[in-house]
Amino acid sequence: MNFNRRRFLEALALAGITLPNISVAKEKATENPEGDFNFIVPAYLQNQTATGISIFTILSKPALAWLEILDSAGNVQQTIHQSEDGMINANTDFFRFTIDEAPRSFRYRIRAKEIQKFDPYKIVYAQEIQTPIFEAKLAKNDQEQIRCLVYNDVHEEKSSYRDLVPNQDSSIYDFFVLNGDSFHYVSNQEDITEKLLKPIEFFAMEKPFIMNRGNHETRGSFARHFKRYFGYPNNKYYQAFKRGPIFWIMLDSGEDKPDNHEVYAGTVDYDNYRKEQAKWLETVLQSKERKSAQHTVVISHIPIFHSDDWHGTLHNRECFHPLFQKYKIDAIVSGHTHQYGYYPADKDHNYPVFIGGGPKAGKRTIIDISGSAKSLAIRMTRDDGTELGQFKK
Repeated sequence: MNFNRRRFLEALALAGITLPNISVAKEKATENPEGDFNFIVPAYLQNQTATGISIFTILSKPALAWLEILDSAGNVQQTIHQSEDGMINANTDFFRFTIDEAPRSFRYRIRAKEIQKFDPYKIVYAQEIQTPIFEAKLAKNDQEQIRCLVYNDVHEEKSSYRDLVPNQDSSIYDFFVLNGDSFHYVSNQEDITEKLLKPIEFFAMEKPFIMNRGNHETRGSFARHFKRYFGYPNNKYYQAFKRGPIFWIMLDSGEDKPDNHEVYAGTVDYDNYRKEQAKWLETVLQSKERKSAQHTVVISHIPIFHSDDWHGTLHNRECFHPLFQKYKIDAIVSGHTHQYGYYPADKDHNYPVFIGGGPKAGKRTIIDISGSAKSLAIRMTRDDGTELGQFKK
C-alpha cells in the first residue's frame, strides 16, 4: 500500500474519533429541519433484470406510499404498492416498488400519505404529497450496444459524481456502477442519503445504478444495514448478468486486512465469503448466458494485481485469478489504491487491468465501458479529461 493512501486512511481514522458526533448532528439538522413531511430521496432505480426494475424512495416520516405509472398525458396507467404476506408496506419511511414487466421507457411518480396514527383498529392519515414526474430509461438485455460509466473511491467528495461525467452528459449511459468506497464508513441512514443518494439524483431517477461494495462500505455501525438500501439479485452483493453484448460480473472483494486483524474484533469472515464467490464465479463463467455474450467484463473494488501485498489483494488473486485465466475474461476494472493505472495483458495476467484513482482533484478518474457485437472499448480518463488508458477489442 502506498504512503499517500496510508496517510489518507490514518486521517480518516482520526476524524472518525474526534468528529463523528458533530458531523452526524449537522446531517440530522439539514435532513428535515422543520419536521415537515417530505421526500428525503424522491426516487432511485435499482436491480434491473431482464424484464423488471425496482424503484426506491425514502420519506421524512412514517407513511403509506405507492408508485404510479403514467402515460404521456399524465394519466395513471398502473398503481403499484410494496406488498408482502398480504400486507401493504406502511408506517415506515422506506419503500421499494418492483415493476416485474417494465417498459424500456416509462413515466412515473411516487405518492405518499403521512401516517399520523397507526393503532390496531384505527389508522389516521395526514398530509399527502407526490414527487415530480420522472422518466425511466432502461437498456434491453439484447440490445446491440451498451454503455456504462464506472466510479470508484469517491470517498464522500460529493461533487465528483457530476464533475466526472464526460462532457456533463449522463444521458448516453445505460447504467452506472459505483465500484466501492463511496463512503469512509457508514454510521446511519443520513450517511447514505446525504453523501450518496442525493448527489446522484441527477442520473439515479432515470437510469439504474449498481452499488458494488468496497472495503469501506463494510465499516461502521450501520454497515450491516447497508444492503437494505440497494437492490441485489438473490440478496447477494455479488452478481452477474448479460446486458447488451457484454456479460458483466460484479465481485465483492471484501476487506483488505486478514479476518483476524484486531480492528475487526472477531466480527468478519471474508476469506470464506471470497471462497463462496469463487465457486459461484466458476459456475457463471460456464453459463449459457455468459457464452451468449460477445465480451466479459469483471468489476471488483480491490485489484488483484498492481496493488499492494496486503491480505485482501493476495486472497482475491488466489480465489479469482485462476478462473479469469482459465475462462478468458476480457478485462477487470478496479480501484482501491487511489493510484490510477492501466496495465495491458502480460505474463502474469492474460487480460488488461484498469485501476481507477482518486478521490482528490488531479487523482479522480472515471471509466467508460462500451460494447457492441463487434467491439469492446474501455477508456479511463482523469478529472481534467486526460486519457489514462484505453483498451479496444
